[in-house]
Amino acid sequence: MEEKIDITDKTIEIDTDKGSAIKVTMSYGEQSTLEELLIAYLEQIAIYLRLSKEDEFVKDESNSITNQRAFIRGFINKNKELRKMSVMEFVDDGYSGKNMDRPDMQRMLDLVKRKQISCVIVKDFSRFSRDHIEQGKYIEQIFPFMGVRFIAINDNYDSADYVGGIGEIDVAFKGIMYDFFSEEQSSKVSLTLDTKRGNGKYIATYAPYGYVKSPEDKHKLVVDEFASQIVKRIFKEFLSGKSMYKISEGLNRDGIDTPGVYIAMQTESEKQLARYREKKPLWNNVAIGRILENEQYTGTMIYSRFKIENVGDKHAKALPKDEWKRVENCHEAIISKEDFEKAAAMRKGNTCASAKRKHETHCLTGKMICGNCGHRLSHTYAGRPKYYCANHYLDKTDGKCNISVLDAYMESVVKKALQMMIDVLVDSRKVVDMQREKQAERLKQAEKHLSDMEHSRELIEKNLREAYESYKLGMTDKETYLEQRKIYEQMLERLRENIEKQRAAVTKMADVDVPEVAGLEMLEGQLKLTGLNREMVDAFVEEIVVYAKDRVEIKWKFKDEFWETEKARKP
Repeated sequence: MEEKIDITDKTIEIDTDKGSAIKVTMSYGEQSTLEELLIAYLEQIAIYLRLSKEDEFVKDESNSITNQRAFIRGFINKNKELRKMSVMEFVDDGYSGKNMDRPDMQRMLDLVKRKQISCVIVKDFSRFSRDHIEQGKYIEQIFPFMGVRFIAINDNYDSADYVGGIGEIDVAFKGIMYDFFSEEQSSKVSLTLDTKRGNGKYIATYAPYGYVKSPEDKHKLVVDEFASQIVKRIFKEFLSGKSMYKISEGLNRDGIDTPGVYIAMQTESEKQLARYREKKPLWNNVAIGRILENEQYTGTMIYSRFKIENVGDKHAKALPKDEWKRVENCHEAIISKEDFEKAAAMRKGNTCASAKRKHETHCLTGKMICGNCGHRLSHTYAGRPKYYCANHYLDKTDGKCNISVLDAYMESVVKKALQMMIDVLVDSRKVVDMQREKQAERLKQAEKHLSDMEHSRELIEKNLREAYESYKLGMTDKETYLEQRKIYEQMLERLRENIEKQRAAVTKMADVDVPEVAGLEMLEGQLKLTGLNREMVDAFVEEIVVYAKDRVEIKWKFKDEFWETEKARKP
């Protein structure tokens, strides 16, 4: 039996499906309506930004992540059609374009498969991929099949304009050019970086915690008097038998800044400091572990720990320790080699420290806030998966933060609350009809693409016949004819294969009235949530503040239409 709840009330009770109820207070944003956000969610733009070490070597500031972002968003804002859509951002910083195996690239492509992205925008083709074969596969086959528009701004390419052979040939040519550029630049970068490291030069952006860059030579590390004492304290306590948890607890109790906060203060990074002032980070096992495993504290520069088999491969092969390259006595040691090796042996023997669980990130992660201290709640899959306030465990000076709530309860409550909002505030039939119209337009474009491909095949077959006739008439020699035939037959083989794939795609699309979207079922005249996902939560939820197991506040991104309606009624 469905719950009968008046959601115009600011606070309501929602059942968790486990026999208990949670009091939920609603608060709202100020800009868009829920219906506007829902339509934008169904038609999202993905902007993809990438910067590799090759780009850093070339030192082209226009390729920086910041400038790519500003460039693409400026393009969107000038386009009446695009600026109405919701924008999702995907960033791979430090990843080569020769390989598609990049974290945010894969996350974006997963959403494309789930039909949550209708347009992908990049600065140029090379940001998307420097492998012209992979690039062509997505731009010529996968994206058209999924009904996804692709825009490469600097290359003046928009798949909405280029349907057929001309645009595809242009893409292939530019892909080959980027392929060559990637090979050449990667070789230069590897040689330059290895030479610098081999000479004992430190080339990372920031010095590791415990050191600072020398004012006289930015490639040389010198000891930071304060931070180095903290590093020594961590090693000393760990070697005495203290757990990493207990070490973290002590540092937090003594008010010692974490490495991130300390480095931001030393470098005067106002942007980072502003974020840290709002919610100060705490020491934890991860931070302690990073210090205990950093061999640079022994005064040794280490490099070439991995070997890349092919240019552009992101997942390099890990080399045995005896094959690592080292520069001994490169800088002043903070920890003796003996103590470092003892700590490493102790950590290796600690199976709990080395054990790693692999789980997908929960859909509410990053949105859950402690109602007592304001820190983001941590999530664990250990035992019964839940959200909890790490501040309670890491900072014993604050006895208030004992928040802990099961993730299944919260997921159920948010899903039910959002469904109630959709039922009341959204004209579901209007949204479904809009999606039906867009599906019909996608089918029309797919049929046009198929027709253009078949026309291209007819032209190539005609060219092949004319090449043969020219040979028979003696206008071209045999060698030239055989070369022409080889090229035309290869083009035909590939084109015929793609035509069959496109024909199958058109048939499949014709059978779909309204496209499916992950987590949302669109039936005749109604929209029903089948589940929550991270993208849906990001689209509609600002944050969720947990005050107790049975009392939370959901801060929606959409505005309070109930209040506006009530205000309009009053004389």
